[in-house]
Amino acid sequence: MRITQSMLNSQMLYDLQGNAQRLSQLQNEAATGHRINSPADDPIGVGFVMQYTNETSYNKQYSNNAQAAQSVLSFTGSTMSEATQVMQRARDLAVQGSSGTLTSSDRQALASEVGQLYQQLVTVGNSQYNQQYVFNGQATTQAPYSNASAQTATTDNGRVFYDLGNGVNLPVSIPGNQFFGSASDTNNAFAVLKQLQTALTNNDGTAAGNTIAQIDSRTNAMLASQAEVGALTNRAQMMQSRMTDLTQNVQGVLSNVQDANLAQVITDLNTAQTVQSASLQVGAKIIQPTLLDFLK
Repeated sequence: MRITQSMLNSQMLYDLQGNAQRLSQLQNEAATGHRINSPADDPIGVGFVMQYTNETSYNKQYSNNAQAAQSVLSFTGSTMSEATQVMQRARDLAVQGSSGTLTSSDRQALASEVGQLYQQLVTVGNSQYNQQYVFNGQATTQAPYSNASAQTATTDNGRVFYDLGNGVNLPVSIPGNQFFGSASDTNNAFAVLKQLQTALTNNDGTAAGNTIAQIDSRTNAMLASQAEVGALTNRAQMMQSRMTDLTQNVQGVLSNVQDANLAQVITDLNTAQTVQSASLQVGAKIIQPTLLDFLK
């Protein structure tokens, strides 16, 4: 078969194009640090890259959710501490009010303070985190209590959940009915404070003393709810730590699949540049001959 100048030119251009494509691919790998930059680079590997990338994204979101859950629970725990302090102070006043040495005016002064404690407890019961009421279950946009009727209020019994992992839904709220007591509970915190205030206003030391057991009962229930919040906070912390570890593990696997060996890439890139330069020099000699060269 006769080799023509046209055939030489075509082969040269084909080789130059192949070298240029290889050089472009290596330059892209060096620039991005990834050996897989498009499905064509590794059709099988790109599937793993998408899978691991999605897992990383999910785990990061779960970790963010766990951190947000800790913030909500921490706030809720703080408000619970305020409420138990109110009840402990009410108990002190009940003990004082039951003393036979107090005068009517003394009990009136105590009754006034109990009234302030009642209002403070209503304020705590209407605590908001990010403009959401934390003690009204899933009805987070509605204030659960009022000064006029807190003792007869019924809160939403639902709970707010945060998604912290595949199949892991953590409650981050405690209904007011559980913490402060429902309207039908004899130890409802608001009702007990009202009873104590009434007893002191009426100068009834015996009735004031009778509220101590109810205050203790409700305070214990509050402390139990507070302990539950503490346990939930610990669980959220563990889930955040777990999601952080999983993210690091998946990112390591993703790096093994996706990342380029930069040392090898740079070596190959230098080689490709040398080959391309040599090819251009050889090509220049191939296309040099003209009609005058053949006529000589």
